[in-house]
Amino acid sequence: MKSRTNFFFAHILLILTSFLTGGYTYRPEGKADPFAPLSLIRPTLTGTTRLQQHEIAEFELVGTLFGKEPTALLMTPDPKEGIIARIGDRIGRHGGRVVSITRDRVLTREPSANSIPGQTIQFTDIIIPFSKMRAAEPPKEQKK
Repeated sequence: MKSRTNFFFAHILLILTSFLTGGYTYRPEGKADPFAPLSLIRPTLTGTTRLQQHEIAEFELVGTLFGKEPTALLMTPDPKEGIIARIGDRIGRHGGRVVSITRDRVLTREPSANSIPGQTIQFTDIIIPFSKMRAAEPPKEQKK
C-alpha cells in the first residue's frame, strides 16, 4: 500500500513541476477555435443527394402532383435536369428541408446564419415559386 501512495505522489509531483517550469505548451495547430461564435459558422454541406448539390434559390418549380403525398418537380440550373421533391426532403447546401408543397410554390426552411449560440435556432423560409416560363416551354421534338 505504501508503494502505491509513493507512486501516486511521484506522478502528482511530476505533473506539477512540468506545469510550473513551463514543460507543457498548448499547440492550437489543426484544432478548432473553441471560442469562435457558432452563429458565424454556417455549415456548407457537400450534398449527398441531387437536391443538396445546389442553393435553394437556384431551383425552379415546374410542376406539382397531388396523390398520397404532394410531390414537386424542380428544375436544376446547370445541367438542366428535373428532380422530384417531397415534404421532409433535405434541400440546399445549408441543411434546409422542404416544408410544404402547394400548386404554385414550394416552401423550404433552413437554419439562419444569424442564429446566436445558446438560444433557439432561427430559421429562414425560402419560397420556390412556380416557373410559368419553364412550364410553358413545349417539349423538344425528337428526330426519327
